[in-house]
Amino acid sequence: MKKILNYVSPERIPSLFDLLVGYDSGADIVIPYGNIAPADMKDMVYGCVFTRKPDDLKNSAIFIGGHDVIKSEELLDSALNVFKPLPEFFRVSVAIDPDGAYTTASACIARVKKAIDTRIKGMNAAILAGTGPVGQKAAILLAKEGCNVKITSRNLEHAKLVCNSIKEKDNIEIAPIEVKDEKSLEDAVSDSEIVISTGPEGVCLLPITVWSKFRKIKVMADVNAVPPYGIEGIDVQTTKEVKGKVLIGALSVGSLKMKCHHELVKKLFEEKGVIFDLDKVYGIACKLA
Repeated sequence: MKKILNYVSPERIPSLFDLLVGYDSGADIVIPYGNIAPADMKDMVYGCVFTRKPDDLKNSAIFIGGHDVIKSEELLDSALNVFKPLPEFFRVSVAIDPDGAYTTASACIARVKKAIDTRIKGMNAAILAGTGPVGQKAAILLAKEGCNVKITSRNLEHAKLVCNSIKEKDNIEIAPIEVKDEKSLEDAVSDSEIVISTGPEGVCLLPITVWSKFRKIKVMADVNAVPPYGIEGIDVQTTKEVKGKVLIGALSVGSLKMKCHHELVKKLFEEKGVIFDLDKVYGIACKLA
């Protein structure tokens, strides 16, 4: 029985990256579907669950990708609604990782936890330029770990909009912070034990002259692998200690992200009916870390 991965994306062109990783992770066949809307998910689900015997459905799976996290999550919600009235034996496993945000954020926070080597509950965390997909998911994971989390943006209204969206969807409180100059940047990180940079490629968000001032910072992680890096002084390839702080580079996060992605696809075919949401993806990353 061949393992068939049905790759679903709201974008016109499904991600070649995700398709290749699907094959490299053990899927025998990867079928890409683009331009998929929530209303299309009924056909996607029915096509999976009614073509094979119930005992064979662990060999069929759905992976939801794309670049637009909101649209991708709407596809997942639609799939779950289709499953609801079906008998329990008509289930396939479903994973979601739009723009790699779930696996990247999970890998980043798993690396942070391991670096601190203690409970992070109650710690203060700042996500620099955290309004994007990875920053939002990292903020949610840290908040679920019991951290006090803030997201920074150059535009306070944009940060508020993102934090309100997280509150509405996940019932999690994240503080929006505007960072427009060095003084506001210092204010954002001065009381934080954890600092994570999730900004665009090639933009330094946190110079050494700023972060070296604050002893309270225990660990910093950067997901930007294109120089100049998001946090100045980070070695992109390793995790090391500098000035009493653990620095986690983008390739250190990225290597765990890839392991997590591969393991996620493998697990889709181990058991039917499992929904690999952010919490489950994070659980995979923590075990691999």
